[in-house]
Amino acid sequence: MDDQEDSGRLHTFDAGTMGCADGLTGEFARRIRAVAIGDVLQVVARDPAAKQDLPPLARMLGQRVLSVDDNEDGSLSIVVERVK
Repeated sequence: MDDQEDSGRLHTFDAGTMGCADGLTGEFARRIRAVAIGDVLQVVARDPAAKQDLPPLARMLGQRVLSVDDNEDGSLSIVVERVK
C-alpha cells in the first residue's frame, strides 16, 4: 500500500480465491470507495471470471480501468483509478 504511481497512491487488494459468486464484486465496490479520489486500487484475483466481471463493474461505478494483466502465477491483476 505504500507504492506510488503517477495517478495516485497505490493500494492492493489480494482477493485470493474469492470469486464473483462469493462476493468479489461487492468487496471490490467497497474497497474502491475506500480509497481517495486519484488513488489506484490493484486487485489481484485468482478467479478467471474476474477478468470479465470487474472491469465493466469498475466502469459502471464511474472509475477508470488502467490495466488488466495475467500474472505468471496464474492470477490476474486489475488496476483501477478512483475518479469519483
